Amino acid sequence: MGLQKVLYPWLVVGVLELSPSHLGLAQLAVLLPSLLFVLPGGVVSDRRHRGSWLSLLYLLYFIPVGGLSVLFWMGSVTFLQLVIFGTLFGTITAFVQPARESLIGYAAPELMHQAVAKVMVVQFIAQGAGFIVAGQLDIIDPLHLLCFQMLVFLLSSVFIRRSHPLVPEVAEKQPPKPPSSFKNLLIELKEGLVLFRHNKSLLHLILIVFATGFLAFGVYLVGVPLIAKQLYGGGATLYAALQIIFTLGIITVNLGVMNLSNMFLKAGRLMVLSFLVRGTIVALIALKPSLWLLFPLIYIWGIFTGLSMTLGRTILHNQVPDNMRSRAASIYQLCLYGGAPLGALACGLTVEWIGLRDAFFAIAWITLGLSLITVLRSPLWHVQSVQPIKD
Repeated sequence: MGLQKVLYPWLVVGVLELSPSHLGLAQLAVLLPSLLFVLPGGVVSDRRHRGSWLSLLYLLYFIPVGGLSVLFWMGSVTFLQLVIFGTLFGTITAFVQPARESLIGYAAPELMHQAVAKVMVVQFIAQGAGFIVAGQLDIIDPLHLLCFQMLVFLLSSVFIRRSHPLVPEVAEKQPPKPPSSFKNLLIELKEGLVLFRHNKSLLHLILIVFATGFLAFGVYLVGVPLIAKQLYGGGATLYAALQIIFTLGIITVNLGVMNLSNMFLKAGRLMVLSFLVRGTIVALIALKPSLWLLFPLIYIWGIFTGLSMTLGRTILHNQVPDNMRSRAASIYQLCLYGGAPLGALACGLTVEWIGLRDAFFAIAWITLGLSLITVLRSPLWHVQSVQPIKD
């Protein structure tokens, strides 16, 4: 996934040399399927053995990645083909996310924050390795990177099946699932939505997660490639370096959380503060600081992003029953990755309209306004780490 995050946008702005609005549209193509398929993905995951299901999904990545590899081998790639690739890739990811996220629920509730932090550390170390590999785009042909990506997906499929095997004796003891009719699927999906409607802390959690996806994640997807190319005149190497520094920030904060015996008491308050800090960093980057200052700013941006992700996921997993974990994770992912494509498109259009620096300032002011509203009016400011709700 780290390789994908650098390779795909750079194919748009670095290889095809298209406009920021094209980049926003390309990112929309990857993330929009989350709006359409992540909720059904959560329902399907709760009905299936997650290890076997994930193993199959990882193999399905061969369809978009293999198709794009063939196009590069033939020597002709168009923007429309990249959009189709992004749509297929995003559709598969929409089913992967809730299934993979639900596996965290096997951790003990009192250790949930440590489990989430450990997963984040491993995940982003691997993504950082992907950024390093993708940073070689200036000297390595994209076809070779795509072939490497297919190899990693194959290994992922094998490893997830081995680490989470289907045990027939355990499966027989599980209560039978209702038939997989369309009506039953809708009923199960409604059960997940009702959970958030009745729990105000979860409701306000996903509201700020949506705002984070639209503003913070949206500007990150479109803004960081443009920072490297337009603001500093760099190439794929600079872009990958910014991604690596950002990832180091996420890893650093989660290494700290791993060593905490208890989760932060005011988890909701910290989420709001991290949202505000990231908006402030966007404004500082708009001032075009020197590279010596840009890298620390990106690092701090990563720290507060990682903290927010860990806090949100810990609050979520400690308040949902296990039999609804994939559905709850799918709603959480919908708010995060549902806001991101809209934010990516809006950021790309805004940059073309008023310029990169003015667009960043506008995003920072909006972030400040939403943070103040949350502090004054939302119960999220007072949400604490809570004990889980039992089945």
